Amino acid sequence: MDRFINSRWFARAVALLLAIMMWMVVNLETDQVAPVDSNQPVFINEVSLHVRYDEERYEVVKQPTSVKIAVESNNPFYNHNFISPDSYELYVDLNGQGPGTHRVPVRYKGFPDGAKVVVTPDYVDVTLEEKQTVEKDVTVELLGKVADGYTAGEPIVKPFKVHVRVPASQVNNIGGVRASVNLDGATEGIKTTVPLKVLDKSGNAMQKVQINPLTAEVTIPVTSPFVTVPIKMNLTNDLPDGYSLASVEQNAEEATVYGPKEVIDAIKASTYPGPEIDLSKINSDRLLQLKMPLMDKVVKVEPEYLEISLKVAPSKTKRIEKVPLRVTGLPEGKLAQVLTPDGQEISTIDFDVVGAEQNLQSLTKDDVQVVADVSNLPDGVHEITVVYNLPGYLKPATTALKQVTIKITDKNG
Repeated sequence: MDRFINSRWFARAVALLLAIMMWMVVNLETDQVAPVDSNQPVFINEVSLHVRYDEERYEVVKQPTSVKIAVESNNPFYNHNFISPDSYELYVDLNGQGPGTHRVPVRYKGFPDGAKVVVTPDYVDVTLEEKQTVEKDVTVELLGKVADGYTAGEPIVKPFKVHVRVPASQVNNIGGVRASVNLDGATEGIKTTVPLKVLDKSGNAMQKVQINPLTAEVTIPVTSPFVTVPIKMNLTNDLPDGYSLASVEQNAEEATVYGPKEVIDAIKASTYPGPEIDLSKINSDRLLQLKMPLMDKVVKVEPEYLEISLKVAPSKTKRIEKVPLRVTGLPEGKLAQVLTPDGQEISTIDFDVVGAEQNLQSLTKDDVQVVADVSNLPDGVHEITVVYNLPGYLKPATTALKQVTIKITDKNG
């Protein structure tokens, strides 16, 4: 027995028996596994449905937006749900169809040859409407507020009319075309290009509309606070000896001044200085066009330029007699006496006035004031400068009294 077990034939027999047993185990397990169905369909829901139609003439106003599909194929790529949405398309073709509702088959492309595609539903209803073009005015919507004290002017929009193309059933629902501009904090004019929106009569943005052009240019003037005040002529120095101003005329008597609120508030009760004119260099008639000065923090002045006509004439002299000498600034309870060099009290003076003949002709003492101001002076004798108030373009001659002696005392002294 031991010789048989140890023989080569026994080992070979055992090896053959084990091989047969393993073959049987493998084949029996394989027979118990269900075979794979290579034609199992792949289901895809919510597949976008595209509509092909004459987009220039019509608009789709009603359609199903998606369908379902089932795809069967021997290709393992499809069996394992690796279908890319970009690789296929489902669509309906309404090219050549007119307005109305059409029942059309759903078509597809992009699937491999041999694939079976089932679409649900396979027919759909699509409604086309003819487009109509209407002309509409553009209105400007102002958003926000300009800076405090500033004012937004009337908007200017280009173009002020545009063409709107919509389905025929929506023509009567167009409320308007709007351009929106933000004014928030603006301190200067606005010029901007903005997109246009078509609104329905409830103020909501309309869908499926075409606008030509798509944008508009809007200009909105923004003005700062302003005030209109008289222009004060700014004449410096005197004309050369022997000449006097006969008249000064300007093309505007008032200036409109723009600037921050605090600057304008300070100017309201005042005047605005005109351009400076140095009379020392003028000895004949002149017509000047000068730029108006900009005071500190002033944004703009209108007019920007001032036209000034100067008429110059040879100087003449006229004697004005017995002009009352007024003493001003005298405290209550005090007495003032105007004295001559020899101590005599006077109340009037005589003096010569220099100017153009046309301005001297009608001059009388009632047109003249001679003033001596004694404000804040104590009792005693004082030399006081004389001030002459004369009509425009006239001046006292160099021989006119320049100072007077005034004695101040108590009335009851």
